Amino acid sequence: MKPLHFYEYLLKKGFEERKSQREMIKIVEETLREGGVKLIEAPTGTGKTFAYLIPIIVNRQKAIISTGTKILQDQLKRDIEFLAGHWKLLTGQKVNYAVIKGKGNYLCIDRFKKEEIPEADRLEVETLMETEWDGDLTLTGLSPETIMKINVEDDYCTYAYRMACPFYGECYYWAKVKRREENADILVVNHSLLALKEFDTKDRILVIDEAHELDRYLTLATTFGISLYWFKDIKKSLEKLLEESVNIPAEEFFINNFEKLFNEESNEVALESLREYIPQMKTLLYIPLKEAVEKLRKKVKEEVEKFVKETLMVSHTFKDFLENTLLFERDLLDIVNAGYEEPTEREKELINKVKKLDYYRRKLNKLKTFIRTAEEEEEGVGFKVSRSWSKRLNGYNYRLEAFLIFPRKVIDTEEYKGVILTSATVDPEDIFLTTGITGEFYSLPHNYDYTTSTIFIEDTNPKREDWKEKLTTNYYILRSEYDKVLVLLTNKEHLKLFEEEEEVGIQGKESLTRLIEFLRNGKIKVLVGLDSLWTGVDVKGEKGILMSKLPFENPKDPLTYHRLKFLEKIGEDPFTYQRRKAYIKFKQGVGRLIRQHSDKGKIVLCDNRIWRYGEFVDYLRSLGINIVSKGKFRRKRRTPFW
Repeated sequence: MKPLHFYEYLLKKGFEERKSQREMIKIVEETLREGGVKLIEAPTGTGKTFAYLIPIIVNRQKAIISTGTKILQDQLKRDIEFLAGHWKLLTGQKVNYAVIKGKGNYLCIDRFKKEEIPEADRLEVETLMETEWDGDLTLTGLSPETIMKINVEDDYCTYAYRMACPFYGECYYWAKVKRREENADILVVNHSLLALKEFDTKDRILVIDEAHELDRYLTLATTFGISLYWFKDIKKSLEKLLEESVNIPAEEFFINNFEKLFNEESNEVALESLREYIPQMKTLLYIPLKEAVEKLRKKVKEEVEKFVKETLMVSHTFKDFLENTLLFERDLLDIVNAGYEEPTEREKELINKVKKLDYYRRKLNKLKTFIRTAEEEEEGVGFKVSRSWSKRLNGYNYRLEAFLIFPRKVIDTEEYKGVILTSATVDPEDIFLTTGITGEFYSLPHNYDYTTSTIFIEDTNPKREDWKEKLTTNYYILRSEYDKVLVLLTNKEHLKLFEEEEEVGIQGKESLTRLIEFLRNGKIKVLVGLDSLWTGVDVKGEKGILMSKLPFENPKDPLTYHRLKFLEKIGEDPFTYQRRKAYIKFKQGVGRLIRQHSDKGKIVLCDNRIWRYGEFVDYLRSLGINIVSKGKFRRKRRTPFW
């Protein structure tokens, strides 16, 4: 059977035919057959998920499908289940798939049994463990600090320890998630996990959905650093192991150097360099931590050596663990005689102590790597400091981080049988600039009729005194006209304008998934938010959309700041990059209006500067949407950036 035959079957079952969807099925089918990299711009209404899933299912092609957010993963899961059900009815064949998250999202039973966490958190996890829960900590109400102490972590869950871990056979990640992964033909992952490559890519097609967001997620996945909480947690644990005080003045380092950089509006600051902080990082952080880890190493090695020399025989588990840790000399390992399988209680105790030594040795190496990164100041690496309120610290937790400014070469397309990048707003120039990925570009036709809808361009902009007044006035007008209203903002501070309003859901107060459901079922009338609302919300029916301004990225945002500086340094025009990103996001925002053929509504944009940018206006005209304006921005119009 060919993909289009399955498609025809679905049409007979009442599925709506879409010309652009049929065209995309052919492009995907060609990619499965011939390989290569395809970039497909599939406007709202294409049904792009079905367009790439149908060829994958019919050809029984192993695939990895990556998308940006949990909301989109859930939607993808529903679409796979729908198609899998029809495929089984038609052919009797089952479609095996698995939704996979990064290992850090899952509970480590071993750490959970050993770590000190709040009793309420412990009770919640214990209750979940008695159900069919899959170990996903993101589905709990646990604090980030608690999750960090009990999740699966590379530095803890090393190969050596996995082989000795008493819970390995029932591990949520290694025993269950990885088994599901092995048995699945279709793996659904997110962009962050895609960067970490925690799965087998052999003979698989890669589909990157919502590709316009790929670069930011790749940057996030490759960001690493140190934090105040990280040091305080390590200090507390080392003191318990050494049974003595450990002096690592992390609070002094973070607060004295960085507290003055923040204000009420910003909890994230770009840093040109970390060079001025390196001497203190070494004297206040690295050297004290190294001395404490060295003390622990001597203490643990002495205990192990004493036990080995006084014991005639040990378990194979114990001996294998000592060898795999690479912490002990060959001379000592050669005198260890193994004669039984299961470790004794004393051996378990020593395994735990060696495990902790290895864990903190790895943390020390991570700190060393971070300091080296700060010293080298490699081109293409940016730095930032951020803070967030921590209940556990009863104060701010400060984070110092390094990241790839443009995460090029993070994804190697050669590792896959073929690669498809798709979105309603794929821009080949942006994809290449930010990720280094190139391929054949296809732009599919629009599917919906926008001629019955309107965009009203208010005669104001954020630089004018009347902007807030006109923003709120138009908000009330839209509320009087529509039962569903989306308010798309670009600045966290502007969320406060709507906090006292009734029947309003504000992003961050509840999970976005719940808020979207509340809007759909009428529990709230208005949903107010930032980035995710511009790009990842599917609410059908008549609606009003209020756009506060053109969605240019904040130049003070650390990633944007470093990108603009980098482009300027290599002789590129930073503003062209800003316009391109704003244009992509604007198109995404407009795409929230019509989600099915019967939809219509109105968009209000409180930013008359749109008349300066040809690409924005030309895009609206290409849709056929009615443009109504009280006035035009008087400066000379710029031509489109292309």
